[in-house]
Amino acid sequence: MRLGCKCLDELADGILDGSITQVYGEFASGKSTYCIQAAVAASRAGKNTIFIDTENGFSPERSMQMGGRDVLKHIRVYNPDDLSQQTRIISQLENTSLDDVGLIIVDSLVSLYKVDAKDLESRLELISDISLQLLVLSRIARKMKIPVIITNHVYDDIEKKETMPLGGNTVKYWSKVIIQFGKTGESLRTAKLIRHPYLPGGRRCIFGLCNEGISNSDKIYK
Repeated sequence: MRLGCKCLDELADGILDGSITQVYGEFASGKSTYCIQAAVAASRAGKNTIFIDTENGFSPERSMQMGGRDVLKHIRVYNPDDLSQQTRIISQLENTSLDDVGLIIVDSLVSLYKVDAKDLESRLELISDISLQLLVLSRIARKMKIPVIITNHVYDDIEKKETMPLGGNTVKYWSKVIIQFGKTGESLRTAKLIRHPYLPGGRRCIFGLCNEGISNSDKIYK
């Protein structure tokens, strides 16, 4: 599926069908705008989007601004209150008809994990929930040829001196495509390809955020 932003589509060859794409980055780096832009693209292709919004960040007004009023007819929004409810919503998708669905989004995968993980025992239990969610999403993506987008938060790894996504190897394992977003100005953002099944990692591009969503750029940096 093509996102409609030239540089991001060239960076990762669009949004791959049958795979999980993980987009991670700091606050306000463009992750939710990317998700809405993808939902708009699915709507224009005549498909529905399942949008699991764990942070109450989905904005109908922003969606209409980017895709017009009719786009809301094609977006089914779920708002889980905790991680167990998030797991139930995702697990039940396998028993739901998805013939009219062209995209599944979880924005963000880990926010409720962060809220519920109060101690080591809780974290170990909750990471198994995250693993189950990713297993189900991967299975749906593969069987139905539906692209899946998950967004992720970050932390600063002092030893590696890098900004890293949460969830460690569990989330990394299931993500066939990984893209890191960053801020480089008031309305400019960077995207770096970290992992891809057939494209080289390390490539970058710069894109803009505007009223219409993500602005086009034709610049890819090696």
